[in-house]
Amino acid sequence: MLDSLWVIGIYIILLFLTIAGGIWYAVRYRKRFRWESSGIENSIVGIFGLIISFTFLQAGNAHRERYTYLHEEANCIDVLYRYSKELPDSFHLYTKNKLQQFLENHLAYEQSGDVRFFYKAKAQSDEYWNKFVAYKKQHNNVTTDKIADYFDRLQATVALFAYSNYERTPAFVVFLLIVVSMLIGFLVGFMNGVKERIHYMVPVIYFVMVSLTMLVISDLNNPRVGLIRPSYYHLQLTLEYIRTS
Repeated sequence: MLDSLWVIGIYIILLFLTIAGGIWYAVRYRKRFRWESSGIENSIVGIFGLIISFTFLQAGNAHRERYTYLHEEANCIDVLYRYSKELPDSFHLYTKNKLQQFLENHLAYEQSGDVRFFYKAKAQSDEYWNKFVAYKKQHNNVTTDKIADYFDRLQATVALFAYSNYERTPAFVVFLLIVVSMLIGFLVGFMNGVKERIHYMVPVIYFVMVSLTMLVISDLNNPRVGLIRPSYYHLQLTLEYIRTS
């Protein structure tokens, strides 16, 4: 729902207009009526804080989950490569080349966003697995069993990471956050505009704070286009280790 910068831009404009609308309505209101605080304004703002905390928690957990998958992927590749050293040189070199191709393909995808990575990764995995199964039938031992185990774990981890990039905070929760933030914005504008002397500091702070918060939530939700993206340094280190060893 907040997956692109232009949508965020529209939201920020609407948030500004709701705050300004609250001030404008308050100026007109105080000319006719006298405002008396109901005492529940702070409670309303507190409910909004809980909604933001919940959304932040979900987006942060998804971001941390992506990091976990990346580290697991790098560890599986590292262990698989180490076990392959116990195989004959020809198959060890074949494994080394395939792992290099896989990592290079993965890192290239993260830089370009080209979805053909999935098809290339599947083709590379199938090719390696078919050749490994043929080898395992002739040389079944503890090492081949361990390689098969880590290969399965690698496949599962890569799939989980790929799909985690498309997981989002439920749209209804984001919609609720947007609506509530605008209602609170109107209330903040009104509460500051209804006084004899308008104070703009609180509305400005609210506007900046909520705009930045929604931008961060959007980035955490969408690692493909946001500024907050997982670091692929561990995969790069693994690739350099395989190349030089």
